[in-house]
Amino acid sequence: MNHSARRKILKFLGTFMVVLLPVVLALWFAQIRAMSETRNQLRSFAQLVLNKTELVIQQADLARDMALLYQGKMCTPAHQKNMLDIIRGRLYISELIYAQGDHFLCSTSMAPPVAYIMPTADYKRTPDISIYYYRDTPFFAGYRMTYMQRGNYVVVINPLSYSEVMSDDPDLSWGVYDTVTGTFFSASEGAPIAQLLPLVHGEATTFQLDDRFYTKVHSEKRPIAIIVSTSDKRIHSIFYHEAALTIPFGIICSILMLLMWWRTRQEYLSPRRLLKRAIKKRQLCLHY
Repeated sequence: MNHSARRKILKFLGTFMVVLLPVVLALWFAQIRAMSETRNQLRSFAQLVLNKTELVIQQADLARDMALLYQGKMCTPAHQKNMLDIIRGRLYISELIYAQGDHFLCSTSMAPPVAYIMPTADYKRTPDISIYYYRDTPFFAGYRMTYMQRGNYVVVINPLSYSEVMSDDPDLSWGVYDTVTGTFFSASEGAPIAQLLPLVHGEATTFQLDDRFYTKVHSEKRPIAIIVSTSDKRIHSIFYHEAALTIPFGIICSILMLLMWWRTRQEYLSPRRLLKRAIKKRQLCLHY
């Protein structure tokens, strides 16, 4: 291949790349927008779940505060009725139990002849807070509930109550965990807790693993956090939407650049420009 042929090929490739550059940039911008939009959507959803969790915990605190106002004898029918009246006014409270330490004595519906001894708490905080995650007890036989104890009263909460938030993404899954022990206490239906558990210890708050996109958000009020994930189908859907907006703009820019290049090329090769360059470079000579 001679020098002239190589020069023409390089010129063609250079022109092609310059014209194609706006389209490539449009696709790159669409990809960035898709990643950013997915991350923002997951963070917004995670914040909704954290707000729901905060609401449930507030109701638990209010229920225990009201239970402390009772002045009669404990674990009597009057005491049980008082506890029942309290939980009837709280949407997310499933049961209220009176306890002495780890000995659970009675609830609104039962008072076993022998106190039930709750195994070691998953989370403890001084002076008198204990939390038990996913426990199956005689008070809710057959159902793994969360037991939140402060002082002598234990609030029983369905784990789904913390994070039951509606979403239009069928591939969305999430889990809520405490950052002290790294233990999940609530998760969406079918969430792969075994797969999510190793991911909560990483430092990255947004990352992609295999075919799923993950985001972690920490609560500013309590030692709890949520990890949310969705499939890459959502990213692809957003990418196609963004690309449908950016590619036409990239094509228009490419056409404008091509027109500008053609006009500049025509002007550069015009006889007037050729004569000026020849005079400037002293390429003209006189023949008799």
